[in-house]
Amino acid sequence: MRSKNKKNKSGLKNATKLFGVLLVLFMFYNQLFAINSAFLTYTISGKNEWKITQDAYVVSEVLFKDLDLYYPEDIFIKDNKMYIADAGNARIVVFDMVTREATYVGDMSLFQPTGVFVDETYIYVADPGTSEVVIFDKSGNEIRRLGRPTNPLFGETANFKPKKLVVDKRGNFYIVSEGTFEGVIQLDQNGEFLGYFGANTVGITFLDKFIDIFYTKEQKEKFLNRIPKPYTNITIDTKGLIYTVTQKEHGSAIKKHNTIGLNILPPSKEGRMVDEPNFIDIAVDTHGRMFALTETGLIYEYDSEGNLLVSFGGRAIATERNGLFTVASAIAVDDEGKVYVLDKERGLVHVFNPTQYIHTLHKALELYSQGKYLESKKLWEEVMIYDGYSKIAHYGLGKAYFQEGNYRAAAEEFKKAYAKRDYSDAYWEIRNEFLQKNAGTILLAFIILIVLFVLLDELSKRGVIKKRATIRSKLLSDILYIKNILRHPLDTFYYIQRRKHGSMLSATIIYLLFFLVIQFDYFGRSFIFNLNVQDRSVGFVLLASFAPTMLWVFANYLVSSINDGRGTLRDIYIFTAYSFAPYILFQPFVILLTYILTYNEAFIVSFASIILIAWSAVLLFTGVKEIHDYGVRDTVKSILLTLVWIFVIILVYSIVYMLWDQLVQTLYAIVQEVLYRAR
Repeated sequence: MRSKNKKNKSGLKNATKLFGVLLVLFMFYNQLFAINSAFLTYTISGKNEWKITQDAYVVSEVLFKDLDLYYPEDIFIKDNKMYIADAGNARIVVFDMVTREATYVGDMSLFQPTGVFVDETYIYVADPGTSEVVIFDKSGNEIRRLGRPTNPLFGETANFKPKKLVVDKRGNFYIVSEGTFEGVIQLDQNGEFLGYFGANTVGITFLDKFIDIFYTKEQKEKFLNRIPKPYTNITIDTKGLIYTVTQKEHGSAIKKHNTIGLNILPPSKEGRMVDEPNFIDIAVDTHGRMFALTETGLIYEYDSEGNLLVSFGGRAIATERNGLFTVASAIAVDDEGKVYVLDKERGLVHVFNPTQYIHTLHKALELYSQGKYLESKKLWEEVMIYDGYSKIAHYGLGKAYFQEGNYRAAAEEFKKAYAKRDYSDAYWEIRNEFLQKNAGTILLAFIILIVLFVLLDELSKRGVIKKRATIRSKLLSDILYIKNILRHPLDTFYYIQRRKHGSMLSATIIYLLFFLVIQFDYFGRSFIFNLNVQDRSVGFVLLASFAPTMLWVFANYLVSSINDGRGTLRDIYIFTAYSFAPYILFQPFVILLTYILTYNEAFIVSFASIILIAWSAVLLFTGVKEIHDYGVRDTVKSILLTLVWIFVIILVYSIVYMLWDQLVQTLYAIVQEVLYRAR
């Protein structure tokens, strides 16, 4: 009996080990597969860092190796048929994905088709070679052609070379024309010009504003080129919303337009979308998810709100491999979620099938978009097994935790997703719960503090305890004298100039405190109020605060020397340090306040910081006036000239640096040439 039990236990133990091994293999299967895959799949973490993740799509097949496509430009999928704008062969290839047979449309009437769109009735082709939109029926018969609009509002010099097009349910045309920067050309079903749709905006830089102020009209025409960028491609979703992509645009390359042409994609509107400057095509599936393609073959998948899900694909450099492209030109997605990418250089179509990982992510997103956060929780947890870095997975899981009332877990997930506003909502609930549980204790502690304060004040009045301690160290006394400037700034500056208080050493220590507070302000705020400084280092912040401060001291000394200022370089160095007193003494309390307040109370932090900076600026103004013995007018003049001198010093340094860099490169090239010839 004992022998039988031992065997059972041994068998159970072996089964457990086997199960563990299988589980480990299952967990690492996708990683192992990804290593052998032609490409890697990436996602974005909460800190906007690229992370390798599980394969979201795998190549199932490569089509048209024997079809001789020649520089195909566009692809469209409708009712199990694939339509390809075969520009080099001047035709539209219609490939039946069920029977695997190919037929041809327009091979005798098209010149250079670069765009194709299909609805329930017609095949629409953009042909820049003939500057027309050509319409065919499903049998391939030409119905009609739409040429350049004759409406005077279109303009006599306006370009009309249709590259890409879509047609809405009312029969209106939206045409991306080569070289047209006014926007998408909109025609009605009869080809009448309706206007331009959703033009790109022109960003005005600081240099543009400078040129506007100081340059002549002729110079402005020469240097300024304020022309909106033309759209590169266009698509339309099942709801009739128009999507566009623009090359050489960063942060807003993808736009989702409403019926009047305005961009309604939240991150794109704010110029903070994770994108590429060389997008060439975009596709939208039935759930509003967007697939954007670059010329280098990278594919970016976004949800309907513009949040990046995954990025995969790439360029074939040394060898031709499935899933990598020589020159990608178009992308499409079918109702099953398969992604089709056209390689213009090789004349092939790569078919990507979604994996279980991306299926799970899509299902979670669908429940999330319907507001079913609790129902999506298990799916998000499953996604987290595949990918623990996914920003959107952490966010979705945070929403689920928040809805079930687990605010601490929600706050943790929102923090990983870097979702400050949602984290603030969870923190508000946590803070509210804490205050309700500990209201009595907090009130008692507050009363005790007041009683202690009153008691100490009474004992001080009776002489039981000394109110002030005697400070014998001159250095410590000079440093603590900083508090005197808050109540008596004029006296402080007077004694600094008379050298009764303040020294170079004490001022240097105050500067160190000032720079330390800046570091604390920059890196020490709570998650809700932090300044998004992942790409900033302590050294950078120190240099960014130290350099302007020292430039101010030096430039103000130069200006005061010319304008009969009485202050010496020593005086300016010291009074500038003491002028930062409000910021040094009170900003740490503002920073600590960020660990108590929520996003809705952010105005308190902003207002307090502005007050302290303004207070320091007033003290600096007063210091210039008193130290140099100026009137108000001369003080303003001195400060403005100081700022001008700072600008001049920076400009001169930049020019010298660039010239020196060029000189070093030239000398290096000469030395290399001499060494080469000496051989």
